[in-house]
Amino acid sequence: MAKFIKLFIEKRKITLFLAVVIAFYGSISYYLLPKQESPDVSEPAAMIITVYPGASPADVKDLVTKKIEDKLAELEGFDKSYGLSNEGLSVVTVVFHNYVDTNIALQNVRNAVADVQSELPNGCLPSEVNTDLIKAAGIIISLSGENYTYEQLDSFGKLFKDKLVNIKGISEFNVEGKLKKEVKVEVDIAKLNQLDISIADINEILQAQNVQIPSGSIRYEDAKITVMTPGTYSSLEEIRDTIISVSPETGSVTKLSDVAKIYMDLEENVTKFKQNGRNAVLLTGYFQKGKNVMIVGKDVRKAIDEVKATLPEDLMVEEVIYQPDDIAESINTFMKSLIAGMILVIIVVFGGMGLRNALVVSMVIPLSILITFGIMYVMKVDIHQISLTGLIIALGMLVDNAIVISDNIQVRIDQGVERAEAAYKGAASMSIPILAATLTTIAAFAPLLGIPGPSGDFLEAIPIILIISILSAYSVAMFITPAMATTFFKKGKTEKKKESIFRKFFCNTLMAALKRRKVVLGITMAVFIGTLTFIIPALDPQFFPYTDKNLFYIDIVSEAPDDIEATERLTDEIVKLLYREPEITSYTVAVGTGLPKFHITMWPATPSPDFAQLVAKFDLGDKKARRFNSNTDFIDYIQRKLNENIPYGRGTVKLLEYAEPFEARVILMISGENYDRLREVSDLLKEEVSKIPGTVNVRHNAKDETLQLEIKVDKDKASSFGISQYDLQSQVHIALFGSNASVYRREGNEYNILLKSSINDVQLLENLEIKSSFTGNKVPIKQFAAVEFNRRVNGIYTYRGVQTIELLVNELSGYSPVAIANTIEDEILPTLDTSGTTISFEGEREEIDENFSILGILALFSIFAMYIILLIQFHSFIQPLIILLTVPLSIIGSALGLFLLRNPLSFTAFLGIIALAGIVVNNGILIIEYINDARKEGYTIEEACLDAIDKRLNAIILTATTTVMGLTPLALSGSSLFSPMAIALMFGLIVSTFLTMIIIPVVYSLIEDLKEKLKKHKDRIIT
Repeated sequence: MAKFIKLFIEKRKITLFLAVVIAFYGSISYYLLPKQESPDVSEPAAMIITVYPGASPADVKDLVTKKIEDKLAELEGFDKSYGLSNEGLSVVTVVFHNYVDTNIALQNVRNAVADVQSELPNGCLPSEVNTDLIKAAGIIISLSGENYTYEQLDSFGKLFKDKLVNIKGISEFNVEGKLKKEVKVEVDIAKLNQLDISIADINEILQAQNVQIPSGSIRYEDAKITVMTPGTYSSLEEIRDTIISVSPETGSVTKLSDVAKIYMDLEENVTKFKQNGRNAVLLTGYFQKGKNVMIVGKDVRKAIDEVKATLPEDLMVEEVIYQPDDIAESINTFMKSLIAGMILVIIVVFGGMGLRNALVVSMVIPLSILITFGIMYVMKVDIHQISLTGLIIALGMLVDNAIVISDNIQVRIDQGVERAEAAYKGAASMSIPILAATLTTIAAFAPLLGIPGPSGDFLEAIPIILIISILSAYSVAMFITPAMATTFFKKGKTEKKKESIFRKFFCNTLMAALKRRKVVLGITMAVFIGTLTFIIPALDPQFFPYTDKNLFYIDIVSEAPDDIEATERLTDEIVKLLYREPEITSYTVAVGTGLPKFHITMWPATPSPDFAQLVAKFDLGDKKARRFNSNTDFIDYIQRKLNENIPYGRGTVKLLEYAEPFEARVILMISGENYDRLREVSDLLKEEVSKIPGTVNVRHNAKDETLQLEIKVDKDKASSFGISQYDLQSQVHIALFGSNASVYRREGNEYNILLKSSINDVQLLENLEIKSSFTGNKVPIKQFAAVEFNRRVNGIYTYRGVQTIELLVNELSGYSPVAIANTIEDEILPTLDTSGTTISFEGEREEIDENFSILGILALFSIFAMYIILLIQFHSFIQPLIILLTVPLSIIGSALGLFLLRNPLSFTAFLGIIALAGIVVNNGILIIEYINDARKEGYTIEEACLDAIDKRLNAIILTATTTVMGLTPLALSGSSLFSPMAIALMFGLIVSTFLTMIIIPVVYSLIEDLKEKLKKHKDRIIT
């Protein structure tokens, strides 16, 4: 190490040129680095969707969902599964433990689903497996207008798509929301009953009349000529004129139009989108990975403006989601915090050092940051709010080594040593202690790379950037700072300066503490125990907060399970309520489905006639004049308004989240085989939990039973008429559900021909005549069957293969979901009869328990690694333990800071407390190092302790202040994700710095006195 330091000093012109080259490379790297809002996070989960047309929810559960769930439960690493069995639809979501290899687990899912296909009923369509649940749209643009049909809007959308899809950096662009048309053939059952054909016969006739079979060719003179026999429908008139029956007695012809209405109309039960109440289609764009989204976004906006200029002025083109703007805002905010932190750190450095020295030390910050950008480019670590946060946390630490080295160099220059020699000896003498301090800091951060699962993937950039930047700062401090010091440092004035208030205070306090060591340790221990006993339990535990985006979405569920029009009416009612709120600036509605997934932690929506989703943008306004203090206050208000004004259906208001979103932050999984008992217990719990203060929108996901008609067949009578089950079911299916009998082509477009009946009441159904495939005779249903009303469950949920109802509990702003969950478990459940069910919890509390315990284990690894490094440096078992006392001292400050500023003990705050261990031990290392040196020079224990504090006071105060100042902009940013982390770091460092300079010497002196007493006692025994 010393040889390299000497070389860099001797070749200082080359060294300075190298620094300029590094700065240039780092600047280019920053420009080229991909920029995004948040890191890509993979989730070991998959969704399997299986369509079983016409099957009841109970049949779907038993014949499809259960078989898929059982097969998935056999896979290695299986954690849990969620099943939904709806009318004709099975949806199974499988989640694996975080330790599994995601790629292998997802491939196993594909294989398992392929294997189970042979066990599913014949009527099932092939299962679709979605293993890319994190894929999210980066751009959603709505096209809407008062005077445009969905078909016209779709044609406009295709113009945009053709322009946008070829932009470099775009992986795909889709147009969503076109409502397709179809030819409806609506048969009048009363008229059909007068003929000797059935609706199934009409279906076959339409299929037979609308075919295109190659006719071949004939030889004409010397050439072959193709023969064309047109067989497809070319107009609606041709469909109307289709002959369906000829009377054998009279020869009279019956055309399709004689018994049916034939017309073009929109397809039934199709999903649709609306923008601010107008019909809309959506342009959905996805960015390629590894691209600079901000640059691509500028190209997209330019292309949109070009296409927009060619279209009618009354066509509304609005940005629903535009990720490049979000990324630019996020990065600009964090870059401002970074720059503000740099300025504050530099101001502190200038305040604590001379001008020349401060300039040299301050250069470490930009150089280290630019080196970090260069290494990020090589390692393919993108720029986003997480990586920039890592830089902000490291900011104050970047100058620590340079401050220590420059201080050591200046002392030698002041003693008359030649500048190059002073720079060499000053840096070389501190190389080992600084290396140890750097390694202990890295040891604190490195285990954080072991956080498993999505949480670890989301936050791993923080320890990566911290390690890179700290190593960069170490390299700059050890090699470039001495070279610059040789050029710029000068001998300082020799007159004795007046002792500062800080120095006098700490020296006097330490002298007093050394005289009352046991009292001081007792008070410190009492404060630490009090912190663990009273302050930390008073903190609100939190996993991840909501994002700070001014956007919310509402999941809407209608009470009419199969009626998409009822769902649309419900969304219209909700829109009317929201329209009156001045804070809401725009809203986009999806009916029958959700909007394309636009946030990485959202689950993809499952299309269903009773489901809709609304996304609203809002602006709370100026802080002084606004009605609501925070986004959560506003969301609570909207939720209460929906609860009070929407008597049918349900709307659940949600903010976007950083972590995996649950339906609520407190969830009770109520499982059992008896559905009636599950519903009874769920209703009881819903009533009791609603009484807990702070709960809101308490609900369960069990759908109300609805009426259904059941055709109960008298098998003997049916047999006597020659009516088979197939005859009955196939003809009723066509009459009610409809059949795509054929297609109609016009102007390059293809439209389905939907055949169904006009049956709209029970009497018409009873009078529907079923044709026997054996006798050819037709018999009304009422002659061999009874049509009766009964009730059915519309959707059946399962959890880990067991029938389950989820009780969902939201909390008001200011209330803890963890406290609510504890209240339910400790106070509510023991008082209720829940026999016949099994109740488990999911949500915030369980995520905290799992992830915080992992962090605790990683913290122990960090401390152990730091102990090993310190053991090697000091060749002592005891002194590393003395230095590590700084860690619990820092916890006092962190907890106190979070408590006083009313911040939660979030996952990132806990991460900050662990990371703090690597920062605070550095002061302990330097103090013990100086005490040991003083002892070697013949100082007494007390004199050595006082001398160490006297010599290291400026450097310790300066390094602590630079770190605190660097974190100040982040703490004041108001970020719900990172402000708690910054506060934990700042207050922990402030308190630890103060206590370290008192407690470390006190404990050192106690142990050394004890060692001397033991030695004397041993000597007396020997003599």
